[in-house]
Amino acid sequence: MIDPVDSRFFRSLQTVVAGDEAVDPACRAAIDRAVETGAPLDLRAAREHVDALPAAQRDRILAQVHRAMATDLASIWDLLPNAPGTGRPN
Repeated sequence: MIDPVDSRFFRSLQTVVAGDEAVDPACRAAIDRAVETGAPLDLRAAREHVDALPAAQRDRILAQVHRAMATDLASIWDLLPNAPGTGRPN
């Protein structure tokens, strides 16, 4: 079973690369497949495609993914150990 944090990472990555025309279509397809299946080999393939991107492009993409994940308050709340599943304060 895929870890929820991994799912969020790959969904955020998918969103970021969808808006970047400079990303290789094979890389984009590998990420889409990883999100769709959650299979370990597909997750690894997607990560390898991202790792193969030029360093500046890869760093820019990962910074955008990090920003998206770090500011997703609903996801952060869900990962708190004592947070109730419903009845959020906001």
